[in-house]
Amino acid sequence: MRVLCSAVPLEGHVRPLLPLSTALASTGHEVRFATGPDFQARVRDAGLTPLLAGPSFAEANAATARQPRLAALPLTQRGGATFSQVIAPAKLPALERIMAEWKPDLVVHECTDLAPPIAAAAAGVPAVTQGWGLVPLPGQTTPPASDVTRLWHARGLEPDLFTGIFGRLHLHPAPRSLQPEATVPVGRLQPMRLEMPALPDTVLPKWAARLRPEIRPVVYVTLGTHPFFNHPGFFRTILDGLATVDCEVVATTGEHTDPTSLGPPPPNVHLERWLPLGPLLARCNLVVCHGGSGTLLASLAAGLPLLMLPRGADQFDNAAACERVGVARVVMPGALAADAIADNVELLLTIESYRQNAARLRVELDAMPDPRAVVPLLEELALDGSRAFP
Repeated sequence: MRVLCSAVPLEGHVRPLLPLSTALASTGHEVRFATGPDFQARVRDAGLTPLLAGPSFAEANAATARQPRLAALPLTQRGGATFSQVIAPAKLPALERIMAEWKPDLVVHECTDLAPPIAAAAAGVPAVTQGWGLVPLPGQTTPPASDVTRLWHARGLEPDLFTGIFGRLHLHPAPRSLQPEATVPVGRLQPMRLEMPALPDTVLPKWAARLRPEIRPVVYVTLGTHPFFNHPGFFRTILDGLATVDCEVVATTGEHTDPTSLGPPPPNVHLERWLPLGPLLARCNLVVCHGGSGTLLASLAAGLPLLMLPRGADQFDNAAACERVGVARVVMPGALAADAIADNVELLLTIESYRQNAARLRVELDAMPDPRAVVPLLEELALDGSRAFP
């Protein structure tokens, strides 16, 4: 079976799709991974064949800024518009060429990559989507269908009402407690936990060996990899609050924020651009984050409670779900202040039920099918999708 995997060129979108892609390759299928130029090496390092399709995110972001209508959007909506109105039309011709020349039997894409379902539909090939958290809400946590209608029409296709984000099979990574009645409007929902693929030759810095979470709490701070949510002023408020808490702080700024732009860090803060998340979370007691799905699921997989500071996209829904199940406290944008950060972190470190609830969700995640267990379903869909997946 030939499988074309595809993701928009951001770490938090490429990385979650790599475990399923490598699971398919390891079971004998021919897999190619389409994304922007800045992630070709990342895909190759995972042992997969990269294909160039679409711009880098920096190029797409610059193109968004050049369009007055898109540039005028609120910052928290601009990312979705970049996915649907810049990346999708730029990426689609390359995908169509790949479909025509390579002729894959199946397309698998993460659900913010809106060009692959169009290319798949035009070629008559079944498409599978991989979710990144709660089931997305079309037009709310994902761009509206109208953003890509013209791309479907230009190929003589009736537009998908949900921009193609559900496919014939939607792989759903959230534990049941977090979204008890998860459903999709079309296709079939299949639970599958996300995994954290290790990068080759990546280790924590030497100072990390001195972290002793059982002696002094260790708090990890991240605002994800998306530049729209990752701003120095936001970071500064968080670090100022944590400077007053008796804890060690590890903060990663991501590639779009220079750590030196934050000024001298407080004495208890270790500031880096990037660290391998799996080994780092094993040394932490708590995560402070924006509420992005990748960070959320990685934290729960490590059994860690969270302080969530939602700013846009799916983050408010994630925060509400986590607050409901007792694994997080939430500070909304209007209440964000250094003392609110400090007070909530101290409560999360003190009240044992938060850690107990996070440990319970970790057990749920561990019990979900892993990517390799889902491969037979994908084989079935590619071979006889109409009968196997009504």
